[in-house]
Amino acid sequence: MKKCLGCMRDYAEESIACPVCGYSDVQMRADIEEYTEALKPETILAGRFIIGRVLDLSDFSIIYLSWDALLKRRVVIREYFPYGIVQREDTIRALKPREQLMFEKGKEVFEDENRILSRNQDIPELVNVYRCFRENGTSYSVSEYLVGYTLQDYLDINERFSEKDAENLFFAIMESVDKLHKRGIVHLNLAPENIYLRDDKSFKLIDFGRAKEAVHRVCNGDLSIFDDRYTAPEVLDGGAISGAADMYSLGMIYYQMLTGKFPPKRGKKDALSVLKVKNQSQSMMIEMLTEPDVNARPGSADQLRRAMAGR
Repeated sequence: MKKCLGCMRDYAEESIACPVCGYSDVQMRADIEEYTEALKPETILAGRFIIGRVLDLSDFSIIYLSWDALLKRRVVIREYFPYGIVQREDTIRALKPREQLMFEKGKEVFEDENRILSRNQDIPELVNVYRCFRENGTSYSVSEYLVGYTLQDYLDINERFSEKDAENLFFAIMESVDKLHKRGIVHLNLAPENIYLRDDKSFKLIDFGRAKEAVHRVCNGDLSIFDDRYTAPEVLDGGAISGAADMYSLGMIYYQMLTGKFPPKRGKKDALSVLKVKNQSQSMMIEMLTEPDVNARPGSADQLRRAMAGR
């Protein structure tokens, strides 16, 4: 038997491709050519994790499907790899001495953030983070393998939610984000692609952004790390960070759920007029949540409710 590096299931040696997912050696070679900076499939980390196909690649990290050979389960490995700052040789290192500071600072925060997440696993909407370790000059986190699809995947297919379904999901996500804020955790990277939906109507929050914010701050915003369609102005400007930054992101996500349209990028003069939806109450909430002035924006679910009641 051999293990499929596309889904981590075992199948017969004589088979050309995995009978479950269709992944083959041909596809593996194509992936190696496409993801030139990624670890090669079958690489072993920490003496137990077998690297499979690349699940996602961003400006900040490379995410792999992996197999935990000790516990015999699929996991997700996230490799801290900020593009534009580092390169992979015999080890991962910064391209320039000045960028080494950015890389090291981001690595420390990446590890600290994963330690914090692993200590708060009683919050069901939080992705399970099992461990974090260093290897190859960088850091890796190990988390649960999620079966489902992202909110962005859903919107790509269905375009939008009904008003009622959008409202129900929005408030459920906001309540879970509120739980994090009460424990001093700010997500800082909320976007439809970082909200994982499951068939049982539950969801998980993934890909937190404290390490991104740290690198963004050190490099004075010279690198394009954040998606400014969802990121609060104070984060992009290097200002003080609070739970209000996540509330801004939630407002942009709510707008997209209701309209099927991506939020406008920061700086568009007509941004405020664009963020209108049919339902007046929902439109009012979006207006409050996407207020550019952090001091005038609700910083929690309770503050939003009080503001809405005042209107």
